[in-house]
Amino acid sequence: MFKNFFSKFSGGNTLYYPGCVTRYALPEVQERYERLLRQVKIDFIVLPGELQCCGSPVRRAGYQQDFEQLKAKNLETFARFSVTKIITNCPGCYHTLKNEYQMDVVHTTQVLSEKSTGDPSKYEVNQNRPLTYHDPCHLGRWSGIYDEPRHLLHQAGWQVTELPDNRVMSLCCGAGGGVKSNYPDLANSIAQARLAQVGNGMLCTSCPLCYAHFKENAVHIQVLEFSEAIISTLEGRI
Repeated sequence: MFKNFFSKFSGGNTLYYPGCVTRYALPEVQERYERLLRQVKIDFIVLPGELQCCGSPVRRAGYQQDFEQLKAKNLETFARFSVTKIITNCPGCYHTLKNEYQMDVVHTTQVLSEKSTGDPSKYEVNQNRPLTYHDPCHLGRWSGIYDEPRHLLHQAGWQVTELPDNRVMSLCCGAGGGVKSNYPDLANSIAQARLAQVGNGMLCTSCPLCYAHFKENAVHIQVLEFSEAIISTLEGRI
């Protein structure tokens, strides 16, 4: 099944594209996703040297000409490395590369969910331990990816708890849309309001920007990036 998932892309390279926040601010997150992808036997490449931004922040800020320049450079690079498919853990990159670049793109939660067929009862490390999941804007409302992250967390033995506003009604973490860069106090207050809704002391999200922003504002809440929650129990068992 999983082999067929990638068979139509034979003849080119599958690129793992971590995105700027992951590559430069959260290298440990990139390392975890690379380990997980290798573990499920995905043959992928990573671009050497400096990572070129996908252009999502520039596009959202209204600088369309600058975005088109970034897009052209990236498409040239993708062609040079014969990239026919992209896997990314960044929801902003996912939406931009898929819709603005018209590339074949999958989010890491889709790839791992497609592969994972384990019995949840086998994962005893965190069995029935509650974990609150936050839907990132770009992954949820913008891309419709809701079930895959929850499926994987359940497979890993977590008891997924929902926030009052979830899925299509999920609240923004406060960092997106340039808010964190331009209105940091407002961004922090939004994150703190969201964190106040967590009732079990642990929040997980599958967006590197959400993760970094929540973690910066968390006091009594433990914030986990998605790969961290998964790899703690699934490594060696997928």
